[in-house]
Amino acid sequence: MTAPAGSSSSDPRSLLLVCPTPRLVTAATEAGFQVVTVADPAGFTDDQLRDHLAETIRTHRVGMLIACGEASTLPAVLETAERLGVSPNPAAAARLLADASQIRGLMTRSGPQWEALTLPTGPEDGPPPYDIEYGVETLTAEGMHRVTGIVELRFTGRGAPRADSGPGPGTGDGPTGTVRGGAPLHTFPAPITRQEEAEIRALATGLLDLAGYEFGYAFTRIARTDEGPRVIESLPRQASWPTSRLIELTTGLVPERELVRALSGSPPEAPAMVGCAAAVPLPDPSGAPDRITALADVREVRDGHVLLTALTPAELATRTAAVLDSQV
Repeated sequence: MTAPAGSSSSDPRSLLLVCPTPRLVTAATEAGFQVVTVADPAGFTDDQLRDHLAETIRTHRVGMLIACGEASTLPAVLETAERLGVSPNPAAAARLLADASQIRGLMTRSGPQWEALTLPTGPEDGPPPYDIEYGVETLTAEGMHRVTGIVELRFTGRGAPRADSGPGPGTGDGPTGTVRGGAPLHTFPAPITRQEEAEIRALATGLLDLAGYEFGYAFTRIARTDEGPRVIESLPRQASWPTSRLIELTTGLVPERELVRALSGSPPEAPAMVGCAAAVPLPDPSGAPDRITALADVREVRDGHVLLTALTPAELATRTAAVLDSQV
């Protein structure tokens, strides 16, 4: 367990946000927090960042520090927050989740049942091939992990080229194993059985338990192989676009608002699940042809994907096929 956030001289309603989105700043302010921000730590050296954070925490009597996005894995941020007692999460847990090799080491040390669930990456291991991943977004408060969504990422060979060992979908980080080329087709909710969903949920949340993760978003990538589900990586931050957007469109849950509710100790908002959604990759990520943007039910075009919504999986499959066919 990490030390209680803040000290006797801190204000529990004073919140320091590092690299926040504008929506998070707004949500925290509307919830009554006194918000202080460090918008971009990139201009600091590690020592300068530690000093700046420490001074900001003392000056504003910060009770809690939340690191978002890339900042959620920076040792200077994590260690300073923990040292000054304003971290809701152990720095060691966040550092571990930021390193796929440490995750594999943790699972190996945790016994054969966990070692069997990690995806091998070395050439001597012969990682099993797969063309489907599941992206599991979770929000943890006081060590309790709530799965906010499971998205299927299917590699069809379409879309912008992607190297097998390059950046992973959804996170932009980490190893991927042996997959088909191209950007993934995202589908939410993932078209899986109840048993598959239970296995994927248990694997993602069990890993967070092993790591000692106590607060905040995490995004875990799990490969579907012939040998069963295998962990690829888990990062201590919210899923990135388009995964996060599909979950928001379909459940109505605004991730920044949910994080602030967790900070306030309020119970999570119940999702209002309406329909389903997909993010279809484009062969040219620089833009979508007019024949695609003119299609019905295109919600957004961004970052090499077209976002679609539908009321039923059958409708979504039809609309997805229309976008894919228009690219031929």
